Amino acid sequence: MITFVSFVLILGLLVLVHEIGHFVTAIKLGVDVEEFGIGFPPRLFSFKKGKVRYSLNWIPLGGFVKIKGESGDEDKGDKHSFANQAAWKKSAILTAGVFMNFILAIVLYAIGFSIGLPEVIDQDTNLNSIKERNVVISELTSGSLAESKGIEVGDKIIYINDKEVLDSDMIAGEIKNNKSLNIIVKRGGEEKEIGISEEDRVDNDIIGVGMMDVGIVKYNIFESVGKAFKITVSMIGMVFKAFYDLLYNLITTGSLTAELSGPVGVAVLTGKIVQMGFIYILQFTALLSINLGVINILPFPALDGGRLLFVLIEKIRGKALSEKVEGIIHNSGFMLLMLLLVVITFRDIGKYGSGILEAIKNIF
Repeated sequence: MITFVSFVLILGLLVLVHEIGHFVTAIKLGVDVEEFGIGFPPRLFSFKKGKVRYSLNWIPLGGFVKIKGESGDEDKGDKHSFANQAAWKKSAILTAGVFMNFILAIVLYAIGFSIGLPEVIDQDTNLNSIKERNVVISELTSGSLAESKGIEVGDKIIYINDKEVLDSDMIAGEIKNNKSLNIIVKRGGEEKEIGISEEDRVDNDIIGVGMMDVGIVKYNIFESVGKAFKITVSMIGMVFKAFYDLLYNLITTGSLTAELSGPVGVAVLTGKIVQMGFIYILQFTALLSINLGVINILPFPALDGGRLLFVLIEKIRGKALSEKVEGIIHNSGFMLLMLLLVVITFRDIGKYGSGILEAIKNIF
């Protein structure tokens, strides 16, 4: 139940913040908003204030904004219609949702850095600001001794040969100086003992792991905002590159990357993140917000970026495409997105089948 509620709240927050961006910008630029809805229809109840109808709806997944004239030029003669606005105003309204998603990511990261976020510890890290220091397995060599013994990426090494782990240098020393190893790792809140004997290491002097020192690092508010802005910009660039690679692979090979997840995968991952604690939920939500912003700004029909592309075409041509043609393009784009979503969902079900069943058991 906690997984389900968390998924709904996180997704709802991301979509709602996005729609608030459109809503506030439209109002500020003098464009009429017909309805601002929390959740999706059917309606639970609604009320009207001024020109705007505010509604609370039964499906609790974010919200929506209905802007007058956005769907066509039927209100072209109305100066408060979206269809009658200058290109810069249309562009500002269309991009405001994406902008708000990026702002939300900065806010969440800033809160996280001020509370303390997990970071890789290096020589530039202020040791006085670190708490909960751990050594984490960052990589495994394929076919290595460590892999065969069940060590996984993400494991925290807490004891080695009955000694409490201090840092990765200590572990490296123990591996070098002792053929026989007794390792205690922490994985998902549970401890697991892994034994490596001298016989195991006859032909495997190197056990095949990469390690990094990780700690919860806390910053003051000014440092937190600066780091939050920097990491958000960096993540935006990385997500754009990931989508470029996805599109390139889709065109050249006709296949989707294994890392791509849909709502089912995100729901399963949400359950795992929730178990890790509040600070990890902040990071996860910030990353999802960046993803939502990047997806929406892509120049694909039915997305904000697709509508922005039509505004640019209208500006260049001096007139808009016909409402019929634009409608066909957007509807076709929406159908393609839904088809892609179905394909990804079925793949997620195959990939996360056991996780889905576990999540359902937790709900009921």
